[in-house]
Amino acid sequence: MTDRADFVTIVSGLPRSGTSMMMGMLAAGGVPPLTDELRTANEDNPRGYFEFEPVKDLPHDKGWVAGARRSRSSTSWPMNCPRT
Repeated sequence: MTDRADFVTIVSGLPRSGTSMMMGMLAAGGVPPLTDELRTANEDNPRGYFEFEPVKDLPHDKGWVAGARRSRSSTSWPMNCPRT
């Protein structure tokens, strides 16, 4: 079994597709969120957003990944990440 410290979970989906709900479920299960807190709660998402802008540039910049171990983040951005 892989140690939880060895991976980062990214929840990706289209806008209004349930990514914040999934992030909330992961948080309730004990997986700490990785968020930049740029988007605050609003009428559409009263519990807030769990987004981290650097995730959107993952195919070109993986520098933030090492510091994100044991975390997870959400994005509503198209993901096309090559395996490394």
